[in-house]
Amino acid sequence: MCIKRRNEFRINNSKKSKGHPAYIYKKDGNNYFFIGITHSEITQKTKNIKLDKNPNKEDYRTSFARPFATKEDISKFGPKKKRWKLSRKDKKKMKKIRKNFR
Repeated sequence: MCIKRRNEFRINNSKKSKGHPAYIYKKDGNNYFFIGITHSEITQKTKNIKLDKNPNKEDYRTSFARPFATKEDISKFGPKKKRWKLSRKDKKKMKKIRKNFR
């Protein structure tokens, strides 16, 4: 299989994610590997990691990243979000989360 690195945001429309944005860092076959983004400090009794800046420059609310990575079928995701990006500090946080994915 061909593994391709990614650095993009898309909306995850699966039943589980319910339209939350996702930071996609890898594509493997028909799956994206991603980290969920939310405005909630705690999701399903799990404390989320606070981001320094919201990746969406038009939204000034505090954003959080889920503390784990997940994989999901490509068909569950919407089009790529333009002008969304991570700050340098947040990139380091995402890298740390990715390393813990098994």
